[in-house]
Amino acid sequence: MKKSLSILLSIGILLLSVPAFASSLIASEEIAALSDEAYEAAYASEPASQRAIHIGYDGGLCQAAIPIAQEKGFFAAEGLTTELTRSESARDALAAGKLDTSAGMIAAWLVPIRNGVDIVFTVGLHTGCASAVVLADSDIQSFDDVKGGNIAITGGIGGVYHNIGYRFVAHDGFKATDFQWRDFPADQLLLVLQRDEAKAAILSDQIAENWVQEGSVRRIRSLALDDDFVRESCCVLGISGQFLRENPVASDKIARAVYNASVWIQESEENRKEAAQILLDNGHISGTVEYALSLLNLYQFGLDNSITEKSLYDSVDEYKALGVLDAETDPDALKEQIWWAPDLSRGN
Repeated sequence: MKKSLSILLSIGILLLSVPAFASSLIASEEIAALSDEAYEAAYASEPASQRAIHIGYDGGLCQAAIPIAQEKGFFAAEGLTTELTRSESARDALAAGKLDTSAGMIAAWLVPIRNGVDIVFTVGLHTGCASAVVLADSDIQSFDDVKGGNIAITGGIGGVYHNIGYRFVAHDGFKATDFQWRDFPADQLLLVLQRDEAKAAILSDQIAENWVQEGSVRRIRSLALDDDFVRESCCVLGISGQFLRENPVASDKIARAVYNASVWIQESEENRKEAAQILLDNGHISGTVEYALSLLNLYQFGLDNSITEKSLYDSVDEYKALGVLDAETDPDALKEQIWWAPDLSRGN
């Protein structure tokens, strides 16, 4: 008990003295070493224990673990009071203090964090969620058949699917300059391919899978299915840096609740079907149970955090090599800045 109280006091001192991003030391050594009693006492002393924690969700299947954590009681099991907020721009809402935590794609958030947006990653949600597609009746089999031509992306030049496209072609031995990159609204990409305005398109699986099932397109590259990406975390939970510094135990609880929800989703087809129904019944997604289930089956949930940490660090290295992160980026400093490892084992 004396050791736990000493650690608890140490956490308080650290919180007062750390001006920037919280160190992973607090999570992996200080917080994990607390007895359950001291852990809960530390939580009770944090501002977040006295209010509702604001959690963002954008309505996509990529973020399914967040509303499932809410609806299935994983947040409540951690003693948290939480409110879901529908947000189409979670990153900006986190930066502005309007949300405490939400999820996003590594490919979308690395550059803004490098440029000063105060968000820290804590846990991975799942693999996959983006593909490169071509028309189903096309002769194109790989990027080798697209070289010199147009690749359609959505979300803007320099945006998430442009960045993912860079990784796709780099993994196949090409340079980004071997292709012409053109930006279009996501719902127009099938028409873009049909009009031959681009040979391939890179987009979210939430849209692409529907066209695949219809037989309109087929994949030539996939974060979810290809061997070189299949064990990577795609979407991650991000917590406001300020919130994390003020509430490290609450952050630990949030991350563990989302992780446990992800594990539950992955455990069985029955759980995934229940998850799809819950999401639809509560208005978190639109569409059908069948289509939602097909997407949940495409991803792998419940990833060990060693996978997420490696995914983040590999992305930093690759994006610097590709020029997505500027040449002045210190990879080691950025890796330390973006990652805070929660204690996922407590209570399990």
